[in-house]
Amino acid sequence: MLRLSRHLLTECGLMTLMAVVVMTFLVLLPQIVKLMYLWIDSTLSIGILLRMTLLIVPKFAVATLPMALLIGILLALGHLAQESEIVIMRASGVSLYQIARPIAILVLLVVALSLVLNWVVVPRSHQMFYQLKSVMLTRNTLAIKSNTFQQVASGLTLFVHEQRMPGRELIGILIHDQRNPSEPETIFARKGRLHQDSLGHLALYLEEGSRHRQLPDGGLRRLDFTTFDMDLGLDIGTPADDPETHALATYTWPALQQATASGTAEAIGAARMEWHRRLAIPVATGILGLLAIPLGMLPGHRVGRSFGFVTAILILMLHFALITLGELLAQRQVWDPLPGYWLPNVLMALLVLHVFRESARDRPVLFADRFDAFVGWLTRHRRRHVG
Repeated sequence: MLRLSRHLLTECGLMTLMAVVVMTFLVLLPQIVKLMYLWIDSTLSIGILLRMTLLIVPKFAVATLPMALLIGILLALGHLAQESEIVIMRASGVSLYQIARPIAILVLLVVALSLVLNWVVVPRSHQMFYQLKSVMLTRNTLAIKSNTFQQVASGLTLFVHEQRMPGRELIGILIHDQRNPSEPETIFARKGRLHQDSLGHLALYLEEGSRHRQLPDGGLRRLDFTTFDMDLGLDIGTPADDPETHALATYTWPALQQATASGTAEAIGAARMEWHRRLAIPVATGILGLLAIPLGMLPGHRVGRSFGFVTAILILMLHFALITLGELLAQRQVWDPLPGYWLPNVLMALLVLHVFRESARDRPVLFADRFDAFVGWLTRHRRRHVG
C-alpha cells in the first residue's frame, strides 16, 4: 500500500507541477512583454528585468494554483484510468478513500503553499517590486545623452556636456525653461545630478551656476547660486508615500490584523475583506483538489473522463463566480465579508462530500447518467445525419 500511495502522489504531483508552470507562464506572458518593452525603451539592465519578473511570479502563481491543482489531478487520474490502473486497484479491493489519502496529502501541501504565498511571499514581493520599479523610473525617466539638446518635458530643454559614473553626475549643464512663457528662463550650472524629491517628483540638483530670467518688460534678471534644486515637473511617486505601497495586498499578517482593528469603518471593512480573501482562496483550492479525485476516477467509457473534466471546470468557474459575487456584495456593504467569502466554500465542501459518498458506493455522480444519455443521443444523431 505504501508503494501504491507513493505512485499516486508522484503522478498527481508531477502533473500538478507541470500545470502550475504552464498556466503561470501563460498568465505571466503579457506582463513579461510589458517589461520587455520597458527594457527596450530605457537603460534597464537584463538583471533588473529578471528580478522584476521573479517578483511578480508569486502573485500570479496564487491565482493559477486552484485550476492547476484541479487539472493536474484530473490528468494524472485520467492517465491511470486509461492504463487500467484504477480498475485494477478497485478490483483488488482498494477503496476510493484509500486512493484519495495520498492525493489528499498533495492537496494539503498545495493549500499550505497557497497560504504561505498569500500571507508572506506576495506582500513582500509586491512591495519589493514597486520599490524597484520606482528606483528604476528615477534613474531611467531621463535617458540623458551627452552633447545633445533634449526636450525632457513640455517647454523644458536640457543640454549636458558630460556624464560621470557612478552617481550619474552631470557636468556642464544648460537648461532652457519655457514652462512659463511670460518669463522664460535659462540656467547654467557647472555640475548636477538627478534625484527624487520629497514629493515624488524627479528633480535636478544643480551646483555653481546662474539663472537668467527674461522679464515681461523686456529686462533680464540674473541670479547666481551655489546650489539650486530644480523640479523637472515629472511625477514618478515615492515608495514611502505612494498609495500603492500601502495597498492591502502589501500587508503582512500583523499589519493586516492591526488594520482590521483600527481605522475608519471603510478601511476596516476593506481590511476584513482582504483577510478573509487570503484564507478563503487557499481553502477553495483544497476543496477543488479534493473534488478532482472522484471525478478523475470515473470509468473510462463514454461518460467517464470527458464528463469528469467538463464538470470539474464548470464547478471551478461556478465556485469562483460565487466568491466574486460575495466579494462584490461585501464591497457594496450588502452583507458581511464572512458569508461573502465562506458560503461558496461551504456549499462546495458539501458537494465534495456528496460526490465522494456516491462514488464510494459506485453510484452515478451528479448527472453522469443523464450526460451519458445525452452523449449517446448526439452520437446516434450524428451517425444518422452522416449516413
